[in-house]
Amino acid sequence: MSVHTTWQKKVIGAVVLILIAVGTYFIWQHFQRSLVTGESQNQAETTQGVDIAAHNAQVKMYQDQLEAAAKQIAALKNKPPDVIIKTVPVEVVKTVEVERQRRGADFAIVTDPKQPDKAIDLKAVEKLPADTPINLNQYNVFAYKKIVRGVNIYPKFNGVTPDGIAGVTVDINRKISNDGKYIGVIGGYDFDTRKVKVGIRLMF
Repeated sequence: MSVHTTWQKKVIGAVVLILIAVGTYFIWQHFQRSLVTGESQNQAETTQGVDIAAHNAQVKMYQDQLEAAAKQIAALKNKPPDVIIKTVPVEVVKTVEVERQRRGADFAIVTDPKQPDKAIDLKAVEKLPADTPINLNQYNVFAYKKIVRGVNIYPKFNGVTPDGIAGVTVDINRKISNDGKYIGVIGGYDFDTRKVKVGIRLMF
């Protein structure tokens, strides 16, 4: 067996181990997340309230994102929320999660419109008698788009003067992490070499 072949096997083995480790981490992360958070209406309208729900969902949000989400929830205070939950107590979290997935939201905040100053305890709600009427508000928070598309145009220059287009690429990227990292495919055409380009794009 040549040294070159041995080196290749070591590299492949290392890559496999890394992929297994990354896959294990994402599986662990998935089961540690809580994508539905109960809060008071007043708390949900603050950046701190949104940040708590984002932390529970293990979604990284920047200050401007937190402020935008809090303002949106506050603006909906006197309007119908994203969803009005009407179900039996034991099905509350399941109902919220189904709706969150349907909307494609990163996480959801649930409040009790009748008690805006009191944080709702979803575990306590699940233990209520089956005939207890449940009427809650659900706010879906979208931290990052699931799919991001792009078009890139590369100008050609004659000295410092634009002189046409040298190339064009298009890309489509899917979110792969809770902090807004994306991986995708990029393809394009170089007008000078008259060649098609295809590659992988990582956005972070």
